[in-house]
Amino acid sequence: MATIDRNMPTAIEDIDIFLNKVNFELPQGFIEFYKEANGAIIIIDDEYKVLWPLTELFKLNEDYNVAIYAPDFFIFGSNGGDTAYAIERKTGYIFEMPFIGMCKDESVFKSKSLNGFIEIQ
Repeated sequence: MATIDRNMPTAIEDIDIFLNKVNFELPQGFIEFYKEANGAIIIIDDEYKVLWPLTELFKLNEDYNVAIYAPDFFIFGSNGGDTAYAIERKTGYIFEMPFIGMCKDESVFKSKSLNGFIEIQ
């Protein structure tokens, strides 16, 4: 069972701004989740999943140089440590990969949807 500590909902205007910038597939349920919370901390059996605020995603991807090191991906969160959670741009599927050594070869498929990803143990 998951414990979810959600941020306040994302403003509709911020969702619209995000969607206007996105030029890739999003996982099923992604925008629906962010309508309810602008990020969250999810704990499943001592495993943390930190979903970053939607309003900060493009800036954080720029800060982590994702376009340089893992251009096929868009990071949306982490485990609070050395693991990134990312959307594969082509499919909209969710993968995890290390922040250090970030690349497609180091990515591991996790789920086709955000709800499936949250429930994975």
